[in-house]
Amino acid sequence: MIGKETGAGISRQVALELEAMGFSALDVGGLGGTSFAAVEALRAAASGDERGARIGEVFRDWGLPTAVSVVAASATGLPVIATGGIRTGLDAAKAMALGATAVGVARPLLAAALESEEALDRWIIGFVEELRVAAFLAGSRSVAELRTLPRVVTGETRRWLDDLDYAE
Repeated sequence: MIGKETGAGISRQVALELEAMGFSALDVGGLGGTSFAAVEALRAAASGDERGARIGEVFRDWGLPTAVSVVAASATGLPVIATGGIRTGLDAAKAMALGATAVGVARPLLAAALESEEALDRWIIGFVEELRVAAFLAGSRSVAELRTLPRVVTGETRRWLDDLDYAE
């Protein structure tokens, strides 16, 4: 059974609670991908629901970023699926380096699929190539090995991890 967040990320506390409930894997669904608050804002606005549209807009960027959620969920030792803002093979490699077991991609994959089957094939091939290059440049013999290599976390992700006291 996989616990799935849908766009607001998973904290370490929630990840541990899901593990205790018997979930066997976690999909972090972190901030950075589809904002379901934004989707609801659009839906509400289209139906004339001003209150719902306002609430959706106010909370469109609510939640924990995917990278932070991956680190948080990794504390359980369960398989972690990084979704939310994964758009390139480099994004996937970064998620794997932080502890993800797998990644999920939506927007760029769907955009390619809407264009044509050939565009979809090109996108998938490009994504895999980017992932392989990132692993190679990191000194990894495989994508799975990325999780075991030393890493440096900087910028906004570092601030999140420090503020939440999430050692990665």
